Formats: sequence, structure tokens, C-alpha cells
Amino acid sequence: MTKVEKVSLRIFGRDLTLACPPKEKENLIKAANLLNDELNNINDKNNALIIAGLNLANKSLKGNSTSKNDSDVSFKKLLSKIEDALEK
Repeated sequence: MTKVEKVSLRIFGRDLTLACPPKEKENLIKAANLLNDELNNINDKNNALIIAGLNLANKSLKGNSTSKNDSDVSFKKLLSKIEDALEK
């Protein structure tokens, strides 16, 4: 059985509790902080999550145009989990 750890986050004014493997906890917190920073810079709050997601995806693609490593894939999975949780 895979060990998981609960992580409490506040994203876009909403409190979330997510479960993740202990080794991913620090990256999940960093991803949440990155997402919050991105959201804070967007004036259109109605579409902020979509715009932030596009901005972060674009930055990721620009920085990884030739190859993708495991940490990039993990970051995208974490971002996807956060976005899914916010949509609920």
C-alpha cells in the first residue's frame, strides 16, 4: 500500500486538503504557491483559473521545448490535481 500524506492548501481563496505521496508534498506546496502567484497577477477573476493554467502551461512548454524530465511531468500532474480539486 502506498503511503500518502494530507496537505492543506489555500488556492484562490479556497481551502483544499489533498493526499499525496510524502516525496511529492514539497512540490505540491510549491505548485500551489506558483499557482497562487499566477492567479494574483490576473485581473479577470472570472477566468483566472483558465488563464493561470494556460500561462503556466505556456511557461512550461517554453522551458522544455526539447525534452521533458520526470519533475516536469510530476509538476503537470500536480497542477492538474489542483485544478480538478478547484473545479469541485
